Amino acid sequence: MSTHVPALVPTPGSGHVPAPVLSDDLRDKVSDLRSASKSANTRRAYLSDWRRWETWCQQNDLVSMPAHPDTVSAYLADQAGGVSVATLARHLATISKAHQVAGLPNPCRETSVRDTMSGLRRVHGSAQNEAPGLLPDQLRATLDTLGNDLSGLRDRALLLVGWCAGLRRSEVAGLTWGDLTPDPDGLVLTLRKSKTDQEQRGRKVGLPAALDLGVCPVNALARWREAASHESSEKTAPGSPVFCQVTRWGHLGGALSGEAVALVIQRRTNQAGLPVRYRGHSLRKGLVQAAFIAGVSDSAVMATTGHAGVAMLRRYQGQAGLVSRSASKGLLA
Repeated sequence: MSTHVPALVPTPGSGHVPAPVLSDDLRDKVSDLRSASKSANTRRAYLSDWRRWETWCQQNDLVSMPAHPDTVSAYLADQAGGVSVATLARHLATISKAHQVAGLPNPCRETSVRDTMSGLRRVHGSAQNEAPGLLPDQLRATLDTLGNDLSGLRDRALLLVGWCAGLRRSEVAGLTWGDLTPDPDGLVLTLRKSKTDQEQRGRKVGLPAALDLGVCPVNALARWREAASHESSEKTAPGSPVFCQVTRWGHLGGALSGEAVALVIQRRTNQAGLPVRYRGHSLRKGLVQAAFIAGVSDSAVMATTGHAGVAMLRRYQGQAGLVSRSASKGLLA
């Protein structure tokens, strides 16, 4: 049985129109561009999901591609319980995409498969284990534990910039000093690439200064940059990452990855003794929840976070302010 992972380019002759004969060079260029249409994280997820699906098919002596709808339904049923419904939905999307790009009949579109997935959602639920939002009091408690050494200054700037600008961990990691433009009220951040902007059109986010310097992201960035420049002027050049590694000996290294940003958030909130396990998305989610509780308009929040619609905003808001903003509050007073 084949163990070949399907490419992102349809096989010759898979469509209704005869495929042209292309040179190897041109075919490679097309392949590279089609691969670039998906982020590296998405391609890794596709590959991981496909390997799991193909291994399961091999173990059960079933064909992975072209797959029969009953095979896909059996896979979903067998994996249920051990894998979240959200993860299985992603696996299903991977299997579907593989058949689509190979020009084969798509088993995932069959009613039997859709009904199986619907049944899984009813039986096992579809709620995801989402990151909790880091609210202002918890953010302040975390900042209070940070020192004035290089790692402390870096992490203060990282937490405040990520929270105040509502950034994803990848956006925090991707900032360079050249992406920061002075403004009378603070700074303007240029986000050159993000999860929802794979074509790198870029967007700008305002980062206002605060009167309280202890929680001012602009002041935190200035202090971190000054300290980093004393260690190495190259680390604060326009093209250098804003947030770089700091060794245990106080030396500066390469850029932090998105995963490293998440680890900083986890480590620093744990250090503050907070009982909740915060993660990489907690800064962004915390800002949305705090703004909602404070009555900030959806349009203002979306202008900062870059959300295209209110649906995800509502999901981020979750139960924040559920009691304090209840429709019945004060009506019987």
